[in-house]
Amino acid sequence: MKTASLDLFIFADALGWTQAQKRGFLADLFPHRAPCETIFGYSASCDPSILTGELPAKHGHFSFFVHGPECSPFRWARYFGWLPQLFAAHHRVRNRVSRWVARRNGYTGYFQLYSVPFSKLPHLDYTEKRDIYLPGGINGGQPTIFEHWEKSGVPWTRSDWRAGDAANIAHLKSEIARGDVRLAYLFTAGLDATMHAHTTDSAETTAAFAKFERWVREIHDLATQHYREVRMHLFSDHGMTDTTRVSRMMVDFEKAGFIYGRDYAAVWDSTMARFWFPGGEPVRTRIREWLAQRDEGRIVTAAELESWGCLFPDHRYGELFYLLANGCIFAPSFMNRSRVPGMHGFDPAEPDSKACWLTTHPVANSPARINEIFHVMKAAAASIDVPITGPQVHDLVGKVA
Repeated sequence: MKTASLDLFIFADALGWTQAQKRGFLADLFPHRAPCETIFGYSASCDPSILTGELPAKHGHFSFFVHGPECSPFRWARYFGWLPQLFAAHHRVRNRVSRWVARRNGYTGYFQLYSVPFSKLPHLDYTEKRDIYLPGGINGGQPTIFEHWEKSGVPWTRSDWRAGDAANIAHLKSEIARGDVRLAYLFTAGLDATMHAHTTDSAETTAAFAKFERWVREIHDLATQHYREVRMHLFSDHGMTDTTRVSRMMVDFEKAGFIYGRDYAAVWDSTMARFWFPGGEPVRTRIREWLAQRDEGRIVTAAELESWGCLFPDHRYGELFYLLANGCIFAPSFMNRSRVPGMHGFDPAEPDSKACWLTTHPVANSPARINEIFHVMKAAAASIDVPITGPQVHDLVGKVA
């Protein structure tokens, strides 16, 4: 006998509205579709917004690295600042050191040193120390949608963000075949990785979209065999933009005579630079003047940060933000040493930055911004009438918790 209904929420990292519409992606399966405003920043700010329904200034997540020499977990790195960056920034070195740092500090969240120079690390702290998908993982203390689902008593399941797409889809299919869960959250990151590596219009990206489409159709077909009604909602955190220009501003800035740690501190993300000024107002003024002479981007105003929900009163994530123009990235930066073909993290108003909301069934309040997806997921649990007869929550390998 078929189970009454399944509400399935599919997270497709970087599946932007532009790509969804240009490709007509699954238009027959998802007739109800609309752009969804993203959150300024990267996945570090977007994903907690989806999971909590709050904006960064409230949930406390924006970017991974911040100025924090007094509490830096990277003080050991001062002994390795002399290493040539060509060696120190090599991905194999970084991956091994990152695993060691995570174990040493007991981090359960996503952690990666990327290309942050060892010489700069002792001046920095890391912000996503706990797994944001688990209770207690959100910096601001807010419960995630999964805590709401668990409290509802409705059987649910979700993916493991550490696993690959194939493993997460296999797990979801096994849960669907059992016919017990009524709520499901599928995490996928394959499109994001492919577009970063090959641009949005490459043959590799087209193949990745085709593969993802096959997976979604297989999931839908399987679900209709085991449920009388299947409501699928596919969404993203942001879009993707092809790189059209590379800025070497970080290299130029480090020749300008400012002393890192004494005059200023900065984190050079892929598309923005964030500054702090331990040297005080005179240094701030000089750096603002230096930045104003560059043509790669612009200084972000406090009013813009506030409108995006990213104005932190304590300036934890930066006292000054310099944002690159759409399609321009820093290379080198603290995130990457060389050019990356596709990137996100630009002005949220840019068309390619917009996320997407695709669904098989209309919802009462279609999300206009990605943090509002949380309310749709919460309402889905509230609409399901399931008698509580015991533990109903499934863990990540499909066993009843």
